[in-house]
Amino acid sequence: MTPWSTMEAITILVMEVFGMSIPSSSEHKNPGVVVGFDGSPHAIDALYWAAQTAALRNAPLTVASAFVFPYSDYIRSMSGAQVEDPARRLAEDKLAEAEKLLAEQRYPGEVSYRALIGDATDWLVKLSADAQLIVVGRRGLGKFWGSVLGSVASALPAHAHCPTVIVYSADSGDEAETKGIATTPDTRPVAVGVDGSDLARNAALVAAQEAKRLGVTLELIQAQPHFTGTSTVWYLASNEKMEQQIHEDMMSSLMAEVQVLQHEVPGVEISPVVERKLPAEAMIDCTQRAQLTVLGTRGHGGFASLLLGSVSRTTLSHARGTVMIVP
Repeated sequence: MTPWSTMEAITILVMEVFGMSIPSSSEHKNPGVVVGFDGSPHAIDALYWAAQTAALRNAPLTVASAFVFPYSDYIRSMSGAQVEDPARRLAEDKLAEAEKLLAEQRYPGEVSYRALIGDATDWLVKLSADAQLIVVGRRGLGKFWGSVLGSVASALPAHAHCPTVIVYSADSGDEAETKGIATTPDTRPVAVGVDGSDLARNAALVAAQEAKRLGVTLELIQAQPHFTGTSTVWYLASNEKMEQQIHEDMMSSLMAEVQVLQHEVPGVEISPVVERKLPAEAMIDCTQRAQLTVLGTRGHGGFASLLLGSVSRTTLSHARGTVMIVP
């Protein structure tokens, strides 16, 4: 028995002891597009985004709701009776709400619902092993019941086995608008940041597939800030030829990436874009004009031990649009 199967056996034993339902093996097969749902406004927008994406991919949609209720195990052990877990009841109530929302939208696709007891991030990471995409809203119900960007939406991309999508929606008081499953095509581009690293190339390949699926242009973004330092700035300001050479070198690098992507994903329209600014700043700007901004978990910079690079983390924190992080 492998260490992982041993852990599964222990998990099943614990679930049996505490009266929790054990997911059947069929529930683990082809979850397709998985969306975490806690009933918050952001989660509702994530649900609609995930449903539309699952339909576009002709994939199943799995709606998962996970809650932890403090001391529920202690209450059951003290009572000596099979007491309904409040966390499970909460999860099931939220799933019933999700089912109603999808019915109101007349969603025609295949949907399954998973009520899970435990930490939402842990469960979504497990589900990501077999999923095509994991989708969450950028915030949940709050720091007690739900998830905030600092917990699920920020931790999940660093650990998920498949691409994670953090769906953007405005907070209350912002220019919020009522959303449902989109009925008209979004013509805005898909944008992806590249820096020559293997992870960035992998993210660009995923982004190209998304752009082709959506029938829109892929913007291939490479960003590099202007040099700093008095002497360097003075030299570049007085020598436009040097600045032009830097731009041409970056564009040449991008064109090489374009050729690779067009070979791997024939038919996708790609627009190379050179930005002379900080990479995180460039990608945050992209989130305002692109329908989807794609990044790898990390690039060339920073420490190799970091699971999520600074550009990805900063972009997620300040994004004004939907972001996909590709592991």
